[in-house]
Amino acid sequence: MNLPVVIEIAIGLVFIYLTLSLLTSELQELVTILLQWRAEHLKKSVENLLTGEKIDDPLHQKFVDELYDSPLLRSLNQEAKGLFSTTFRQISHTLSDAYRSVTGTRNIFGQQKSAPSYIPAETFSVALLQKLNIEKLSQKVSELTAKKFSEERLLLLQNILNDLRNSLGDNALLEHEFKHLQRSLNESLDDFISGRSTLSGNLEQVSEQLIQFINNTETLLENDHPCQDIIRKRLPYVKQMISRRPPEPTVTEILYLIFEKDLDTKESVFRERSPYLTQIIDSLDNECPELMKQVSDLPDHLKQNLLSLAEQSQLKVKSLKAEVRQLETEVANWFDHSMERASGVYRRNAKGVAILIGFLVAVLINADTLHMMSRLSKDSLLRETIAQTADQTVQTASATAQAPADIESVKNSVNKALDEIPLPIGWDSINVREQEAADRQWSIPFLRRAIGWGVTGIALSMGASFWYDLLQRVIRTRTTGEKPLR
Repeated sequence: MNLPVVIEIAIGLVFIYLTLSLLTSELQELVTILLQWRAEHLKKSVENLLTGEKIDDPLHQKFVDELYDSPLLRSLNQEAKGLFSTTFRQISHTLSDAYRSVTGTRNIFGQQKSAPSYIPAETFSVALLQKLNIEKLSQKVSELTAKKFSEERLLLLQNILNDLRNSLGDNALLEHEFKHLQRSLNESLDDFISGRSTLSGNLEQVSEQLIQFINNTETLLENDHPCQDIIRKRLPYVKQMISRRPPEPTVTEILYLIFEKDLDTKESVFRERSPYLTQIIDSLDNECPELMKQVSDLPDHLKQNLLSLAEQSQLKVKSLKAEVRQLETEVANWFDHSMERASGVYRRNAKGVAILIGFLVAVLINADTLHMMSRLSKDSLLRETIAQTADQTVQTASATAQAPADIESVKNSVNKALDEIPLPIGWDSINVREQEAADRQWSIPFLRRAIGWGVTGIALSMGASFWYDLLQRVIRTRTTGEKPLR
């Protein structure tokens, strides 16, 4: 057997594998859609990402189900309308329910019948942080920080004002200045709450207003009086207290203080380091217990990851508002990296399913690789016909393809070619008789056919794109070499 003949046999085998791979790919895609394997695998991957080893915990499963029920993620689960699509979807759901009943597995989609098979990283990040109300939580902490700062400094000035009232009597001008200061501080706080100023800008503005009031007060103390001297000595201390603005809180500090019950090793460190913020968090717990509960009742695995991502965000930005935006980016990157690993697992699982489907197809249509090689090696007319058909198929597909690996155009070309060529497959009497004759030469007769089907099954699992690319290379090798002698 010379080299050109071997090449033609290879072309014949590759062409048959390509033809059958198109069929198995369609079957695998149909099974994947019916059983929603992509969506199910994605949901399990998200559960594992958020809950870690406690993926079977009902409370943690409920958390993921609620996340999937958020408007952003629910909008990704677009379902086609129309009678055919609805009927097909009902069949799919029925098969899924039957599969879960037989296997005893839970409905991975919770109360829903389906879920998105793809989630953009940015959408996941926003949906998760919205569920945790991280932005609202941070805004509330900032508001309480600004409010606490104003109230504490106003209390100092109120005490001084009371002392002045006792020593000087009622002073209408000073009283008017103090009321004006209160209104200005309230307006500054309103500006911050409405988003017209930042937390650092608000604290700076409040400090300036307080210092201005102290300066105005000093101008009123012109007469030499013992009480006035005492008050004058207190004013520099008050100025110093006012100038000492609290540091702007970070998402990391906020989360650590909220998670303190589950993070004993960090509790004392952060409470000692951030007593001011600790008071803010305690106040928030009293004012908004439900808001705090949403963050505190998280899976431990998610808590640890959120803290790590918050620490990364803190290194890249300086303000709390910018840190929340950066945290969204960090969560999106974390999701992306995790889904890359999950995609690798899905591809390995899909490969196993592809081998099984390929083997079933090989048995059902009797695609025996050993028999096909025998027929191609003996039947020169069949071999040459398949080689010519394969060559024409590649040329036609290349001429009509929108891209180098446009499988749809390859499929159309193969379908036209199959009408003109008999392949050495099927359960017709000629194939079966030749297979039985070959089986008798083996000590275990049926083993030969089983091996042939197994090789075909593995070959079909490689996919149509693989065999089309290989067919192009083999045909290119044949056209550059010598033509076989007849």
